[in-house]
Amino acid sequence: MSSSFKPGENAFRFHLFGNFVIGVRGQEARKMFFSQRHFSTTEGYKMFSKAVPVPELTKTLVSAEEEHGLSFKKQLEVLVNRKRLTAIISTMLCDTQTVVASWKDEGSIDPFDRINDITFLVFAHMVTSSDFVSETRDFSRFQDQFFTQLRNNTPAMIFMPWFYRRAQHEKEVAVTSLFAKLTTYIEAREKSKASASEPIDLLLNHGLNTHDIIQFILGFLFGGVYNTTKAISWILIYISIHPQWKSAIRFEVDGALTGTSVDSSKPLHSQLADVTTEAWENSMPTLDLIISETFRLVMNQTVLRRNMGEDVKLPGGQGHISNGTFVVYSHADAHLKSETYTEPWAFKPDRFKDGKQKVTNDFLGWGAGRHRCVGMRIAKLTIKIIVCLFVMTYDYDITRKKRKFSSAATIPIPDHNKVNDARPKGESIILKYKRIVV
Repeated sequence: MSSSFKPGENAFRFHLFGNFVIGVRGQEARKMFFSQRHFSTTEGYKMFSKAVPVPELTKTLVSAEEEHGLSFKKQLEVLVNRKRLTAIISTMLCDTQTVVASWKDEGSIDPFDRINDITFLVFAHMVTSSDFVSETRDFSRFQDQFFTQLRNNTPAMIFMPWFYRRAQHEKEVAVTSLFAKLTTYIEAREKSKASASEPIDLLLNHGLNTHDIIQFILGFLFGGVYNTTKAISWILIYISIHPQWKSAIRFEVDGALTGTSVDSSKPLHSQLADVTTEAWENSMPTLDLIISETFRLVMNQTVLRRNMGEDVKLPGGQGHISNGTFVVYSHADAHLKSETYTEPWAFKPDRFKDGKQKVTNDFLGWGAGRHRCVGMRIAKLTIKIIVCLFVMTYDYDITRKKRKFSSAATIPIPDHNKVNDARPKGESIILKYKRIVV
């Protein structure tokens, strides 16, 4: 997107699908983009609604934003609150252990594929029930349908739908199946006298109807699974290239286990479940730095919004954004500029020690202004838990393989044109692991 701007200008204009769009960059434009209350993500992505075969999905994909943000946040707080966090952490660790226990003691994995298995189980369990995720065959089919939808939700399909009719059909079938499966399950659960402690029951008891629960579950999964997988996969890659950070994570986990006085005879995931929520959230400062730096390097999506209010002046006197106009901004404008971050492509977690970037909105990993991620707390916990269990369970290194007819960077970089998983550009990366903890 940066190549579209003329020298000295922080805005450019173009038409897309017959709509007028303004691209913006720079610190003042960033402040405007994230602070304007009438800049709607919901309305912004309606431009692409024709690419979504099931109308409800358009709303689902942005249910944690804008007008839907308050209701989504309230629904999330029903399930993710301080009273339930200890149980949630224990369940996440058990789910993660369930997946990794199925792996060989020594082997190779593509993290972007295999970490998906963990994050999907963890997040699905968090918003459904033990029964739902334990029905192996049905849950596996549900997971396949979820990733079929994600795999077939690409920019190319939006711009050339006639060329991807088969993929469009696959996506339509997958999305319809997701809605149908959840509808059947929720209605059956509502009629049963099942335990009221499962997430799905808490949502029902809170007064949500079937449609609202489906919107919440799918919105939670779409917003959480692939972003969390991207973050975890790249953390594992970066700390393998820079092993001092891997050692630092192990040191912090050992400290948390020692500080909690856990029973060392228990399995590792059970020991980690005894670590307090306070320790997970506040006693791993190095891992917090690593997460922030990974988000800076990886989470550089381009965001589209639409002005639904009065005209807004563009910074620098370069015109205005009128009512109904679409506005686009790339996070890379903040994250990958040498004016903001020295050596922007280098992995340097300690650059966040002073917290400066979080004050000036130069760091957008969790959103900014009026557009902050409402699931940040549970997302960070999930990343920490999966990374810590993996790093403490396995010794591992990475192997890099250049793709045919492509050029890989000296240091692996994400392909930001592949928004769903941001795999390494021009190469594949495999983790070669060996279990070191039984």
